[in-house]
Amino acid sequence: MPRVLIADDEEAMRSLVARALAMDGHQVVTAEDGAEALEILSRENGAFDLLLTDIKMPIMDGIALALAAARDFPDL
Repeated sequence: MPRVLIADDEEAMRSLVARALAMDGHQVVTAEDGAEALEILSRENGAFDLLLTDIKMPIMDGIALALAAARDFPDL
């Protein structure tokens, strides 16, 4: 079952995307911002198949998250 990490600061959007992906059979984990998503990635040693992220978020934006994820977890 594919694992997806969703990072979005808008709770409604995060829930909508998570619910749609879960209904399609994906295992979904969510984060409220890029910093939380990076913590999850680190804690789980990058064990995700896909990272979906919003671009504009507080604390760490989606671009910084994507760059850090690509650097630390190149197989993601």
